[in-house]
Amino acid sequence: MGNKKSKITILLRFSSYCLLLTTYFFLSSCGYRIIGSKFLPFDSIIIKPVQNKTYEPRLEEKLHNALSNEFVNQGIEVKVAGASVELESTITAFELGAIGAVAEIVKEQELIMRVDIKVIDEEKVTEFKAMKSPIKITFQTTGTVSESVAHKERAIDKASAEIAKEVVSKIIIKYAK
Repeated sequence: MGNKKSKITILLRFSSYCLLLTTYFFLSSCGYRIIGSKFLPFDSIIIKPVQNKTYEPRLEEKLHNALSNEFVNQGIEVKVAGASVELESTITAFELGAIGAVAEIVKEQELIMRVDIKVIDEEKVTEFKAMKSPIKITFQTTGTVSESVAHKERAIDKASAEIAKEVVSKIIIKYAK
């Protein structure tokens, strides 16, 4: 009986080692690697004031704050001067579209915001045109007017944060190549 238990124990250990080794080979050979801000050749950035080409007020400050927060979250210092990389952004479109209505009364809207980004490095200029949130941003328009406005403001904050994440991701991927 004891001999049978030791064989089972050895077999289990061998299987777990094989599984661990197989997992290691799959992960290391597929070309996947973790990319983070440590691969960036800069540790600080200047975010110039955002230009708002739409009629929606205060979008520029929300996007600027979202970009600043995302760069800081990635370990990149945001400066007003003295950095070798500058980021210029222009909000080119802000649209609201009805996606849910009952008896011709809009109950839910989609928010679409497009942004052009220009990254100016000492050596080159990189542009990302018509960037938008990779996920659909919606908000409810039911309730009072002030509740609807509050929902819209939260949706704008969410869209700005998602666009900022997308911008930082594209910059990291561009420099990681």
